[in-house]
Amino acid sequence: MLAKDIMTRDVITVEKDTPTGEMVKLLLENKISGVPVVDDDDHVIGIVTESNLIYKVEPMSPTATYWQNPKRFEKEHWKIIANNAGEIMTPDVITAKEETSVEELATLMLENHIKRIPILKGKKLAGIVSRADVLRAILKSPAVSEVRW
Repeated sequence: MLAKDIMTRDVITVEKDTPTGEMVKLLLENKISGVPVVDDDDHVIGIVTESNLIYKVEPMSPTATYWQNPKRFEKEHWKIIANNAGEIMTPDVITAKEETSVEELATLMLENHIKRIPILKGKKLAGIVSRADVLRAILKSPAVSEVRW
């Protein structure tokens, strides 16, 4: 099975100037945990996840790990003051092509500790595959019937 067989084709995206509050609402209303950031040509230029957005809240707590780890604060402090997708997004997005196998997608997710992979057709966004999509594909696999769950 390939990415094109399991991906969500109607992908919810944001642009660089989308405000952080609007992204929070978008994630909650659509029950998703991340969105690709795209340019005018539908090229993926970043991704915003719940984790990116939680940085905005964490420093307010006196027990926040920022106060316990100054090196982390120095590296990530810009996320605290971010106002839009372009400022808070992770710019180095792991993507895959439509012909990528489910096994390869699963490996990418595990090795990179990510929950979703934008799928590209050429350089344009064609879909997105989540961990849940991979799990559904695994359940449909004939090899799974031999595994005890």
